[in-house]
Amino acid sequence: MSGSVDVPARPPRLDQARGWASRAAVTVSAALAHVPENAAYGLMAMAPLGLAFGPTAMALAILGAVVANTVAHVLGGGRLASGPRSSLALLTAGLVANLVDSPVAEGDLGVLQVLVSIALALVGAGLLQCLFGWLGLGNLVKFTPYPVRLGLTGGIGLLLLITALPVMLGHRFGTSLLAGGLVPDWGAAAVGTCALATCWLVARHVPRVPPVLLGMIAATALHEVLLSHGGVAVWGRTLGVPQLPTFEAGLLIQAVSGVVEHVDFKTGTLLAVYAVTLALLCSMDTLITTSIIDGRLRLRRSADRELVAQGVANIATALCGGHAASPSAARTLALVPPQPEVRNVALFYALAMLLVLVAGQQWLGVLPESALGGLLVLQGAQMVAPALLRAPKGLLRLRQGHADPSRGEARALVGNWAVTVAVALSALIWGLSAAVLIGASCAVLLFVRANMRDVVRHQSTGESRGSLKVRPAQVRDTLRREGRRIALFELEGSLFFGTADALQSRLQQLPDTVGTAILDLRQVQDIDITAARILTEVADDWARRGRRLVFAEWPVDDSRRQLLEAMVDPGSAHPLHFSDDVDRALEHAEDRLIERLGLQVRSDEAIPLAETSLMRGLTPSSRAVVEAAMQVLHVPRDTVIFRLGDPGDGLYVVTRGEVGLRLPGSSRRLASFAAGVTIGEIAVLSHETRSAEAVAESDVTACFLPTTAFDQLLRDHPDVAALLLKNMALHLSDRVRGLTGDLTHWVSRAAAKRPLTDQPSAASYSTDVGMTGE
Repeated sequence: MSGSVDVPARPPRLDQARGWASRAAVTVSAALAHVPENAAYGLMAMAPLGLAFGPTAMALAILGAVVANTVAHVLGGGRLASGPRSSLALLTAGLVANLVDSPVAEGDLGVLQVLVSIALALVGAGLLQCLFGWLGLGNLVKFTPYPVRLGLTGGIGLLLLITALPVMLGHRFGTSLLAGGLVPDWGAAAVGTCALATCWLVARHVPRVPPVLLGMIAATALHEVLLSHGGVAVWGRTLGVPQLPTFEAGLLIQAVSGVVEHVDFKTGTLLAVYAVTLALLCSMDTLITTSIIDGRLRLRRSADRELVAQGVANIATALCGGHAASPSAARTLALVPPQPEVRNVALFYALAMLLVLVAGQQWLGVLPESALGGLLVLQGAQMVAPALLRAPKGLLRLRQGHADPSRGEARALVGNWAVTVAVALSALIWGLSAAVLIGASCAVLLFVRANMRDVVRHQSTGESRGSLKVRPAQVRDTLRREGRRIALFELEGSLFFGTADALQSRLQQLPDTVGTAILDLRQVQDIDITAARILTEVADDWARRGRRLVFAEWPVDDSRRQLLEAMVDPGSAHPLHFSDDVDRALEHAEDRLIERLGLQVRSDEAIPLAETSLMRGLTPSSRAVVEAAMQVLHVPRDTVIFRLGDPGDGLYVVTRGEVGLRLPGSSRRLASFAAGVTIGEIAVLSHETRSAEAVAESDVTACFLPTTAFDQLLRDHPDVAALLLKNMALHLSDRVRGLTGDLTHWVSRAAAKRPLTDQPSAASYSTDVGMTGE
């Protein structure tokens, strides 16, 4: 037998060092990929200031990302990577273009005054973000409908495509498509296409490798090789070296004074709209990214605190001259390890970007401008595709998967897609600020549409849905035939003017033969005063005509029930009818119908034992044998007859009153038995313990047949016992048949309500990404 060799354990410090080294490599590679991207957003945002401002624009964008990540890490929950975003850069570019043509840009300090104006607006946006957090208004942003968010993302993608495509084809940032931007510089276009194709292929086939970084490396290598065969004029310009500006304090004070002096109403409105739009976009990015990252790490942080942290970060960025920044889910997912205890990743990310800005300026200077354009074109296409293509694909799958798809599902999908396209096109035509305003309007319309849906979830009659009261066969059969005289409406959603008016119309359309209508309000979340007025008026109108409207599932202390009661005149001759649960309401409706049809004596009157279900078909002599073995019991109201787990010592034949079955501790009953019905027979037949609790719902008179006496009948009078067994079997089969009908009813309803699993939801038909879709 060979001896075993102990392998020495790896030192914990070595594993820790390797983990730190691995995270450092990931952080540095992410910084190397994102620094050029940040520089591109800086060029995009400040393009209206001209080519000479390009190096400064790049440096300020990178510096802003460093400051934003540092401040947000210190004040927030950490683990979020922030930076300039395509949406923010496009929004800033529109503002800069307007400011260049405004009085703010006049004078020798025109450029500096434009920068100060943008910084002041960014401070305002940061303060709004803080206000959202302090007032807990972040939840309002969360309720932005998904089609609106997707439309904003699609609009940003369209604007990004229009802005980046000329750059990919060899033109400068800020070149318009209509001003020759579509005329390609073939050499630069080849380099840009190389970056786009490499990034796309790497992301598709090697997802663990940073695709942006490899795309930049491949395009830069190609550019360097091709430069020897034609120079920059043939193969495109490089990005240039970022340069941080230096401003004297006196010049800054003069610039601030100039801005205050030259800002007119139009310019002030532009700055205010920019600040509000920026705050909304940044807040939405913050909340979405926080949700995604916390879900991955199984954490839960305060979203309001994160909003405040990101708002202060934007204020600090503005004071440093940087560009607006917000968290990015894609950047963060590339950085954050699966261990939730690693919190400082954003801080290390900021330090890595600062290192690249300070020590890697020359490396940035060799990056081809068209390569950045190619990467931005790919990003824009990835943002546009979900917004414009996912809904048509969903409709196609809906048609392929179902020969007769639901018209409502298709209409909802098309409606949401129309909202998405409308918001995206508004961003393309009028800009992001207008798109946000139109998106907010669409959000209101979608909310109204969601609440305008039919409040009636399901409508049935007493023919298909009865109470849990077990009645004699003759009465039960009559109730099934005449069940159309009872209507049950299961409601869901909110009751307000529109939905209550629609419900009133549904009630008015019922035939005059319907004597009782029950409203199941269990899934109604809210009711306003107008809806309460309408429903009380309907109830009063029904009462005047000898009909009854019953409100079920709202207990006495429910504020919604109290609102309804408050709408009734205290001296009214027609009070409202309430029931704590639907089953009780159905039972009372059946009792009312039975009384009108004259089918049954009152529950407080005893019926002969010979007319009960157990004695059906027995001769007088056979009944006399059974009656001799029985004991007559009188049980007061609310008395427990037997409990769950009690020995099955006998069965009960109810001759007067009502008995309910329920589980201990529950007020809802499993069944209710009227006079003439047998209970407890299962325990007698099986000799097992009781399976439920029986309670007298009124004063009850019952004939008790002990289990020992029944066993004696089996031995001494098998013919009589056989008839009893037959009647028990018929009684149990009737109960099983009723249960099967109820199950069929509920299963068919659940199947009708179940959403399709092979298609996207009508409310959201794309993956959840941030507003810029990076």
